[in-house]
Amino acid sequence: MKPVGIITAAIALGFCAMSAPASASQQVYTYSVIHPVYGEIGTFTDIIDCTADLTRIDTHLRVAVRVLGIVAYREESDTTEVLQGNRLVTLTSNTDKDGTHTEVRGQAQGERFLVNASYGSTAAPADVAPSDPWLLKHTGIGMVVSTATGKLVNIRVSGGQETVISLHGTDVKVRYFLIAGDKKQEVWLDSHDIPVMFRSMEHGTPIDFVLKTPLSEAAIALAAATPAAALRTDDEK
Repeated sequence: MKPVGIITAAIALGFCAMSAPASASQQVYTYSVIHPVYGEIGTFTDIIDCTADLTRIDTHLRVAVRVLGIVAYREESDTTEVLQGNRLVTLTSNTDKDGTHTEVRGQAQGERFLVNASYGSTAAPADVAPSDPWLLKHTGIGMVVSTATGKLVNIRVSGGQETVISLHGTDVKVRYFLIAGDKKQEVWLDSHDIPVMFRSMEHGTPIDFVLKTPLSEAAIALAAATPAAALRTDDEK
């Protein structure tokens, strides 16, 4: 039984613009992975290190779907991305999905980004981005490399409008983006461009990744100072 394949959402178009000092600064963000039928099925953790010219993102996904106490589906992955300025320079990932192991190795080389994965090898443009919600900044079109499979995906990002969502009983002011690629993706960024929630449609099933660590005080303050009704999108009103 495979209720859904959980993968890192392909929703990047742009690069990390963390509000970090020039010296090394590590931030850890943990998300709950939520299935609409099975509830909370795991965690998704990002460890981000920013220096003057390098950004390293280590991601760990741990998912287990249990039915009557028996594990019916399991997925685990570990990914490392390193960016220098606005360019992805290395990508490594290992994924075990219900007993199937997949590896991805990527390296910047000249005007290309070379990808070697379990399914085969390919070359991407130098400005390709990894499929990572932390790298979403702008609307438009672009190409990402899936951190789970190594495949290249053309995407279009729209939205960017402000709205308010409720997380853990708190109203948070966010910007909403919609990503169209090989599947539908959504992401909500707070005032510091932190993805407080993102969603991936997997075979028609919405899988939510909801930030567990404390929400940004600035984002909460902004939401409190703005009437929520004024920030709702037309679909929400």
